[in-house]
Amino acid sequence: MAIEGSSSRKEAEPEKDIIIVFVESDFLFGLRKSDSLHSHVLRALSDHKQDRIHIQILSSAVIEVRSVLASRGLEPKVIEEVLSLMAALFGDYGVGDFVPLGLNEVILAERMRLEWPDLSFFDSLHAATAKAQQRKLLSSEGIYKKIGLDVIDLGSI
Repeated sequence: MAIEGSSSRKEAEPEKDIIIVFVESDFLFGLRKSDSLHSHVLRALSDHKQDRIHIQILSSAVIEVRSVLASRGLEPKVIEEVLSLMAALFGDYGVGDFVPLGLNEVILAERMRLEWPDLSFFDSLHAATAKAQQRKLLSSEGIYKKIGLDVIDLGSI
């Protein structure tokens, strides 16, 4: 059953001159007003709404956020509310593309972790998906540049 206002399908590709960026969990956590990246996340969302960039959300990032919330002891009802608020905020800015995670990306993630042991499990999933699809990551995480990915620093937006 689909949740109203959500979409796991890929929407039409944006115009060629618009930069497509994948966002990961630091972006999602940055939706909180108390987060140090909040103002940067809002600027990026505004840029998306004004067709300056096209944001696509990594499905692995959504799973990471859910895992972190659960590991902090939040009840399923609270987690559902947090994720629903996140979905509503994305809807307000016209963000609705989610990037799926497949077996090939998980295999690549494990290969990347062998080569770069400092790469966390979830960061490896995000990195593998960006690498496989040859997309930029919009992130504040320094590890991605260290391993040679194309990154836009979220803190610079």
